[in-house]
Amino acid sequence: MSCLLRLYCRMLDAMLSKGQEDENGILFVCFPVTAIAAVLSRSPMTVKRSLNELETAGLIMRVRQGVGEPSRIYVLIPGKEDAALA
Repeated sequence: MSCLLRLYCRMLDAMLSKGQEDENGILFVCFPVTAIAAVLSRSPMTVKRSLNELETAGLIMRVRQGVGEPSRIYVLIPGKEDAALA
């Protein structure tokens, strides 16, 4: 399984099992690049590239937080108007 698919599945699973709700009640995960890299046994650069590809493909949406804090990652479901799971 490609790193891209494994990353998407891992984030979707994390969001569904222990995701946090934002102020609008939409689930998201905070997953630092270093933590993702460790879980997937990949380099941080590979993870960053994969996150960029997923965002470009419309499968995730990253909302950056403050300096030194991980981004909120909204895992989107293809084909849904309200793509983030609520």
